[in-house]
Amino acid sequence: MASGNTFFNHSLIVDADLCQGCTACVRTCPTGAIRIRDGKAVMNDNKCVDCGECIKICPHKAIHVRQDDFSLIDNYKYRVCLVPATFIAQFDTKYRTRKIYSCLKKLGFTHIYEVEHEMETVIKLYKQYMEAHPDIHTFISPYCPAVIRLIQVKFPSLVENIIRVRAPFELASRSIIKTLVDEGAAREDIGVFYITPCAAKIAAFRSPVSGKETCITGVINMDFLYNKVQLMLHDSDKDALQPPVNHSLTSRDVLWPLAGGETVNFKGYQYAVDGLQNVINFLERLEDEAIDAEGLVEMRICDQGCVGGALTVQDRFVARKRLEYRAGVFNRLRRKGEHRQFTDDPEFFRWVSKEMEIPEIKPRSIYKLNDDYAEAFKMAERMKKIEKALPGVNCAACGAPSCAALAEDVVRGDASIDTCIFINPDSDSSKEAFRRIWGNRTKTNKTDE
Repeated sequence: MASGNTFFNHSLIVDADLCQGCTACVRTCPTGAIRIRDGKAVMNDNKCVDCGECIKICPHKAIHVRQDDFSLIDNYKYRVCLVPATFIAQFDTKYRTRKIYSCLKKLGFTHIYEVEHEMETVIKLYKQYMEAHPDIHTFISPYCPAVIRLIQVKFPSLVENIIRVRAPFELASRSIIKTLVDEGAAREDIGVFYITPCAAKIAAFRSPVSGKETCITGVINMDFLYNKVQLMLHDSDKDALQPPVNHSLTSRDVLWPLAGGETVNFKGYQYAVDGLQNVINFLERLEDEAIDAEGLVEMRICDQGCVGGALTVQDRFVARKRLEYRAGVFNRLRRKGEHRQFTDDPEFFRWVSKEMEIPEIKPRSIYKLNDDYAEAFKMAERMKKIEKALPGVNCAACGAPSCAALAEDVVRGDASIDTCIFINPDSDSSKEAFRRIWGNRTKTNKTDE
């Protein structure tokens, strides 16, 4: 469901066979992108930000994400698994990282590369951008793609505050491809596959905010790959002789995906906000200039950061502790001198700066009613009148999240005011809505309540 041009490609899919039209997703969606039509959930592509909240809340497991066919890796001679630290945090700390890597290679990957290897470069890119824009007071981190899309559609006035640097997985993919090509591999023989903890990163891969071509070949759901690896880990310990991993990671690198993981790398006043509602509240106050947030604002749609993603398997608090444990291991390696230090290559950084630049981030306001200002004004006036005629109970039985949303749908021509069960209580759609949401209880009883 979308009006006009579609701004985004999305990763979320509604399984109509499983959907019961219960409105749980409708009431949870932060941008009002979901409606119930003919008893099934449908999404407005221009409003959806792929935050994944609907996946978490759906009691019928009717919403899932698109995934590239795993057999796609067989099309490449060099098959790179791009691993975020969050993936390692899904496994018990009794399993060494080298053993997890060994399982990934048994599944068909020829190379393993962790996204967080490039965080020192990302920090430099952030600082370079901030220094080049002294007129900007508040800088919003571009790390979480759901936050970027949320700002585009709901807080378009804050688009200019986003640091225009591409996601770290884009840098990691370019870095490993460059390394392999320098070693003699043909570019067309290299496939890079990213393990994602959330739907937003899949959407970011399919429709990059930069508009630039991605170097990622495919995306694999974290829960899918976790289950495959976990089964293999139980087999035996014969992989104990695998060589140790030559890490260039630091403790701060592996903590980057967590809430607060970015801000510790910057001096001065910094802000870390996680959790959908906290992010929305902060952006609202920032837009209204109710708060003075000078410096870097790090935001994560998911509670606790990427470990709370919709495609993760382990409890987010447990996964966070595992990453903190792993960070401690890297601290000990650093003290022993067994840790490869970050090398500052000016030529590489110049190349990276160009590759990672985002020329423009466009606002995609969901409040725009019409391109013609006069017509948009008339539509807004009609919306106010229609909303006044509605009961204001925001019950979602009409299939919209609120009476205001139904009024907008009516004005846009996407719904009829008769879908309101209080306006037309005896219609077939009203009866069906009561049955679907409140079961066999009578309309009279429910209304009296």
